[in-house]
Amino acid sequence: MTVPATTHLPSPVSTRCGVVAHRGASAEFPELTRVAYLQALEQGAEGLEVDVRLTSDGVPVLLHDASTARVADKNLLVHASTLEQVSALDVGSWHPVHRAPEHVLTLRAFLAMAEAYPQVRLFLETKHPVPSGGRVETALRDELRYFGLDRSGSFADSRAVMMSFSVAAVRRFRTLAPDVPTVQLRGRRNVFKSWPAEGCGAQLMGAGIGLLRTRPWLVEYWRSRGLSTYCWTVDDPADLLLCRDLGVDWVGTNVPSRALAVLGGGAPRSKVPAGG
Repeated sequence: MTVPATTHLPSPVSTRCGVVAHRGASAEFPELTRVAYLQALEQGAEGLEVDVRLTSDGVPVLLHDASTARVADKNLLVHASTLEQVSALDVGSWHPVHRAPEHVLTLRAFLAMAEAYPQVRLFLETKHPVPSGGRVETALRDELRYFGLDRSGSFADSRAVMMSFSVAAVRRFRTLAPDVPTVQLRGRRNVFKSWPAEGCGAQLMGAGIGLLRTRPWLVEYWRSRGLSTYCWTVDDPADLLLCRDLGVDWVGTNVPSRALAVLGGGAPRSKVPAGG
């Protein structure tokens, strides 16, 4: 196996956090849809965050919840529904701002869209617990391999980044795709399970913003253990400045345009490619 030259995944801008669109520009557009991601890219997002689940026929799709009740016109359990059933859903009209029909994205369709933006990092979260268990990590690896995103010269060069709250999932994926950096997501209840990179295989710790408000020292602690940092979900300007001042490497936000304006830097892209 190729050992990457560095274990770090730094921000693309040395003076501030890299801006990751959390489920796309999801404050203004329905989460995890094509329009949300294209608008985030147009606003200048430097990373895109997605949630990955498997349908009953084993297709990875972009849905956050175990059921579609919150975002769709019909309530389905994702793991018990086929791709055909999930694809028939309207997951856009519920959104209080957008209010227009949108379709569920497959992971493959998302990665194909992202091919037009080779400079943008892709933060891919596998959801657990799920009936499919570790099959979701295998499916993610297979899709990354299809697009040639499972290998890179170093972690710092990798476009793909895997994330999960599940320690087992992160370890599993490190075995499946050792060249792809991983984020061990952390909340208030499991903050002290922050092993060093050589212990759990992660290169970044992903803390909720509430955790960093109460324990800002964690960023320096993780840095001392050889870990970069990702913080979610950071929309308030005061929280964005806190992350910048602490030296957080990446922030996930529902409003990438605001984050870039507060943090400084990052001009919106002039246009979306034809067909987008």
